[in-house]
Amino acid sequence: MLLVFGTSRLFFFCAGTLAAIFLPWAIPAGSVLEPPGFLDYWAHWDGAWYAEIATEGYGARDPASTAFFPLFPMLVSVGSALGGGPALWGVLVSLAATLFATYFVYRVAEKHAGVGSARAATLCFSFFPTAFFLNAPYTEALFVAFTAGSYWAAYVRRDLLLAGVLGALAAATRNLGVLLLIPLLYEWLRARREFGWRGLFALGLVPTGLLGYAAFLWARFGDPVIFARQQAAYWGRELTDPGDTLARAWAAAADGMRYVLDPATLFVETDPTPALSASNTLNLVFLALFLVIMGVGFVVLPPGLSLYTFVVTLLPVLTPTPSFPLMSLPRFMLGSFPLFLVLGFVLSKSRPALYVWLVASGVLGAALTAMFATWRWVA
Repeated sequence: MLLVFGTSRLFFFCAGTLAAIFLPWAIPAGSVLEPPGFLDYWAHWDGAWYAEIATEGYGARDPASTAFFPLFPMLVSVGSALGGGPALWGVLVSLAATLFATYFVYRVAEKHAGVGSARAATLCFSFFPTAFFLNAPYTEALFVAFTAGSYWAAYVRRDLLLAGVLGALAAATRNLGVLLLIPLLYEWLRARREFGWRGLFALGLVPTGLLGYAAFLWARFGDPVIFARQQAAYWGRELTDPGDTLARAWAAAADGMRYVLDPATLFVETDPTPALSASNTLNLVFLALFLVIMGVGFVVLPPGLSLYTFVVTLLPVLTPTPSFPLMSLPRFMLGSFPLFLVLGFVLSKSRPALYVWLVASGVLGAALTAMFATWRWVA
């Protein structure tokens, strides 16, 4: 497991560093810029938001920062106080969280389907095409560490109090952390005689991460759900008919295909438009991949975990942005750890299939890392 962790992190680190040195950077308009300092090329897009929150707090520039939950920037802020800057500490926090996330994914997969499946699951997680976000000042690594850790506590260790505590930390990392109640409650129902009513009360800790942030926002801005309002006001995310979203996603993907077929525009031009448009094509491909994986997942995963995976990943279909109907879906898939339990279960049956998957995933991952490190939108 340590070898997989070290090799994968070095692979994506080298891809990002070489791209940042040798490729021209795009010039994004209207974005929060990355902080100056060591490893600043990892703090792009949302990473720049987290760096700003860590150094200046919420609402320093505008209330849109409240859309980003507090636990990750709090950890970065504590590290930055020791020196080194938010980009460096954002990377360090993510790397530390990735190590724990990898361990929990391995242990859950091991109990679910054996050692071979666990090894394949950690490989698929570590070398997923968007796994470079595990190196970046993003919440993906921390979210997987807490969500997979919470489920590990209930499913493997049989400790619902620990599961509730880790679930609360997940909900303080992202609002979707509260959805852990779905698989955790299923585990309680499945073994309620073992866990007893105290276990059910322990799971009541999970929403406290979200409620604590809401209480802070109420005191700071007078609006406990301003984070949700800012998603609509700043990014245009609103509840939409999924059929309409899919129709728009198909049209946007067709338009972005012209850039996918002309890769030079994605890596050479300083205009960020080609990458933004091509991301719509990538999103639709990943949606198809997700549906295939979940087709198997509903058969091999416990029902609670299957439902959790389906809901937590398909948020973009329910709340799309106007120009990017499936925005960030490939990144959301990385944050949904049960998908890798399914991939591990399937690919452990055939080594050639696992090798083909890892090569394809690694090649695409290196390309996406190069785009991200040079200010080109990926997910």
